[in-house]
Amino acid sequence: MAGVSAVVWLHGDSLSIVDPALTAQPTAPALFVFDRPFLSSHRIAFPRLAFMYGGVRDIAAARSAPTDIRVGSVAEELAQFAREHGATELHATENPTPEFGTILTGVRERFPELRVVVHPAERLTTFSGPVTKFFGFWKKVQGEVLSGGDLFRGLDLPPSPESKPQRDHRTRWRK
Repeated sequence: MAGVSAVVWLHGDSLSIVDPALTAQPTAPALFVFDRPFLSSHRIAFPRLAFMYGGVRDIAAARSAPTDIRVGSVAEELAQFAREHGATELHATENPTPEFGTILTGVRERFPELRVVVHPAERLTTFSGPVTKFFGFWKKVQGEVLSGGDLFRGLDLPPSPESKPQRDHRTRWRK
């Protein structure tokens, strides 16, 4: 296969057609790897695996560049994928998990010439305080997230819960 300058790593937290790494490299081949060692040591429900597969399938359908799925060691598969495509760069969207750094270290060990470019993840909210309970957090950020900011600009979204009439549990609808 003719060489390309970049490939993109899709991971479980970057399954979006507007993923920053994909947006930066729209014509680059992309790869999602089901992490066999992780899956062997953790119980992941089949619906979650199907959801991830569906996300990759949707991304592939929306792109003209190749989008592949593999099963194995993520670092090994990424290094092999980059070599197969003659890539000089691997693009990925940042992920806060320790595994993310470990995987990138593994890719660098297997393919030292490959330049790794990490794109900042898109934030859904400007909230930066501690999250102790999800529903308390959600009450603080719900308006910002559902109004969308730049994330959902141009999309036809359903009305937010605040804009719907509230039902009075005793009698009738309130306005």
